[in-house]
Amino acid sequence: MEPNPLLFRDLTYIFLAAVAGGVLAWRLRLPLILGFVLGGIAISPFTPGPRLSDPHAFEVFADVGVVFLMFSIGYEFSLKDLLRVKWVALVGAPLGIAAIVGVAAVLGKLAGWSTTESLIIGAGISVASNMAMARLLSDSGR
Repeated sequence: MEPNPLLFRDLTYIFLAAVAGGVLAWRLRLPLILGFVLGGIAISPFTPGPRLSDPHAFEVFADVGVVFLMFSIGYEFSLKDLLRVKWVALVGAPLGIAAIVGVAAVLGKLAGWSTTESLIIGAGISVASNMAMARLLSDSGR
């Protein structure tokens, strides 16, 4: 199998965007994950400027990033801390997830999507937003 120079260029773009976004967020005293997300947006196929050669590769790299984020959250998971806030976790989390899925269902219907599509998008957003929120709280020491 021959090396693909476009893949290496795309990886370079991704790492440079992550570093630049992280440094910008750090300088502005914002959470690092916000900088990483902004770096990803900067090289996405939907913004002007440098972009990845294959949009599917961008999706794969984004999925790998989410897996790493979820792994890092799970690695730092503390059962003792969870038991300390058990009522917030047991009541607040399902309510938050239901609210996000409900909003996505309503907005999806307005956009002309099917109910199934709207619910799946809402579920995906609720999981991703919970992971991002967990990372934000973890980085800020809360």
